[in-house]
Amino acid sequence: MISRRTVQEIPLDNLESAEQPMTVPFEDAVATKLNARAVEFVAKPGKTDELRGLLCRAVTPLLRDRTGFIRTIVLTMHEEPRRVVVITFWSTEEPTVHDPWEENPLVREILSPLIDVWSRTRAYNADLTEATEAHSQAISAQVC
Repeated sequence: MISRRTVQEIPLDNLESAEQPMTVPFEDAVATKLNARAVEFVAKPGKTDELRGLLCRAVTPLLRDRTGFIRTIVLTMHEEPRRVVVITFWSTEEPTVHDPWEENPLVREILSPLIDVWSRTRAYNADLTEATEAHSQAISAQVC
């Protein structure tokens, strides 16, 4: 039998706030209209972390020179760890719909050794909701 940990009960009224809450009051939120392109890959077995790293270190810098590029987010599914989704945000619709970055020969050369399948590509209108400046300073995240 596995022993249970002893849990020490601490009265809630004795706790001090250690950090700001992660929720943002509705009146302090602002939304930005953007465009997003989601590209889904299936990484080769054991290559997911390497693929994620290359997407951040090699592909994102190539996109920074393109007009309208804003940011990249790389996601990996918990249920299917080989499935990697890259979401790029753009200020205009043109590169989102008509200029597929993933078809660039240099991008294909960099990523091909790590990918089994170039699975799916979709373009979206996106509303990026952010905290106002005062709230966003309290939240930090690593961005590609």
